[in-house]
Amino acid sequence: MGRRAGIVGADGVVGAAEAVGYDGSRPAEDDDGTVVPLPGWISPVLKHRGGHDSLGLQTTTQDRLMPELLPGILQLSRRARYLSFYAFLLSTYAQDRRPEGPHALHQYIRQWEWDYGLAVLHCPRPCGSSPIGARRLDPLVRNGTGPFPRGLSVKSPQGGYGLNYRAPLIDFGVVVREGTPLGGIPLPLDVLSPAEPAQRLADTFRAAVRHTAYHRERMWEADFPLEADVLEEFAEAACLCRLDEHRHEAEREALHAVMLGAGAAATTGTGSPTARQRSLSVAHFLSLVETDPEVVTSVDAFRQALWEPATRGRSHAVVAGQWAAVAAKDVWQEALCSLWDGFCATGSSRGRPLTWQEAREVAYGLLPPQSPLSAASRTSELAAALAAGTVRLTDGHGHEVAVARASLEELRQLVRSLRTAGSAVVLFLELMRRMAGRAGPGWDEASAVGSRWQPSLARVAAELRAHLAPEPTLGETVWWLLRRFVLDVHERIAYSKLPEFTFRFRWEQGLLRFYDLPAGGLSPAGIRAEVLASLTGDLGLWRWPDGPEGPRPAELTDRGRHFVERVLG
Repeated sequence: MGRRAGIVGADGVVGAAEAVGYDGSRPAEDDDGTVVPLPGWISPVLKHRGGHDSLGLQTTTQDRLMPELLPGILQLSRRARYLSFYAFLLSTYAQDRRPEGPHALHQYIRQWEWDYGLAVLHCPRPCGSSPIGARRLDPLVRNGTGPFPRGLSVKSPQGGYGLNYRAPLIDFGVVVREGTPLGGIPLPLDVLSPAEPAQRLADTFRAAVRHTAYHRERMWEADFPLEADVLEEFAEAACLCRLDEHRHEAEREALHAVMLGAGAAATTGTGSPTARQRSLSVAHFLSLVETDPEVVTSVDAFRQALWEPATRGRSHAVVAGQWAAVAAKDVWQEALCSLWDGFCATGSSRGRPLTWQEAREVAYGLLPPQSPLSAASRTSELAAALAAGTVRLTDGHGHEVAVARASLEELRQLVRSLRTAGSAVVLFLELMRRMAGRAGPGWDEASAVGSRWQPSLARVAAELRAHLAPEPTLGETVWWLLRRFVLDVHERIAYSKLPEFTFRFRWEQGLLRFYDLPAGGLSPAGIRAEVLASLTGDLGLWRWPDGPEGPRPAELTDRGRHFVERVLG
């Protein structure tokens, strides 16, 4: 590519489009200024994107650790009452003897998701709950008083059910998935499980809404718009926020049974391993809330609490070790991403492709000259200073931070704000130093989890020890980190995403070429802090107690304390 070409018919050129190089560059005109256009029906093959998870760090958390530590709970399956709502819909679909095909079921679900979303946005409290499809529904509610049109929720084959709640409902035993053999014949669509907990969940939601005008009339009149008063009445009974009312206690107990009941039973030797793991992780979260109430509102507080938990016994120590490795992985990611940012920015500023030696010089140049963190300093000297507790970093306001006295989360946030190679190396070495004192089945298991793109934390620590053996300089350590965990990894990930072009750099004919694309996808992976807080709050395991000056810090309820004691001892 690099010229312009075209297809000319009897009446001239039929269409034109500017040729675009594989790297997004624009071709120059011919020497004589002639432009021959491409046919208009041709579009560029490559789609330039900023990229997501450009170093393959988030996938370790999202695809490997979270499914093992918190099975059945997704990042967006945040509200417990949606489980009741979908159980009710599947029950109603079967009772009405609707068509036995997945497409009809999915349209049915999307239709009632739309109505339910409108009702949630009409909650008289108001609670601020965000329903599925809120982006499309919000403008309707803000700009009108009704009646409101009927419609279909998010444009996904299975709606929000398929995106956020189908997998949890299957894992919890509430839904029997399409294709499951029944009498030797695969089920043609998802159905509500005939088991008592699933049936009770559907029945409790139905009992909560059966008196409303929506359930008596409007739900069955899909062509009629919905009046505001109908939606408000329905919201008073069905909103996501209403489980805290005494009249919905039976539904809350049914939700607890399907989500955590089997897991709690598993602690006594019955139930599945996945249900037991889910209950252990939820109980561990609640134990952190008991120690630091900010855990329910701050993912940073959650991450710090994960690293330094108080444990109750052997089972608790195992699950606490697992989650401590999750927090450590986020700290490791922060250090590596600071190096990535600096390398990409400096490399791009050169304005031309770099040789291997020039790329190495860029890595060395990320460190400040004439300082204890210069490229010529020995990495072992910095490691020894960290062990002695004498290293300090200066924050953006000019204040010195003693590394030894700061929490890992404070250091992670500091490095995120500084985005310097020197602070990144300090964070990396300090993390490895603090990890050296960690042991136990849970920690050993989770810290050994890596992905197809990045090695596990345990492997990183082992490779660091081998790297330090020949007494490298800090410049050599930065270059080693970039070579081992950035250069090759990013290029392989970007190639795997073609025809989406997500390269920030790649080797071409022996030169490292940089591309002007946003870094993208390098924030810490979701570690389910918001999900755990929302679901456990919905289940009544913690609350905001009222005080004379308003709500006080979050505290466990009697139900929550009893659950923690039963699961963790």
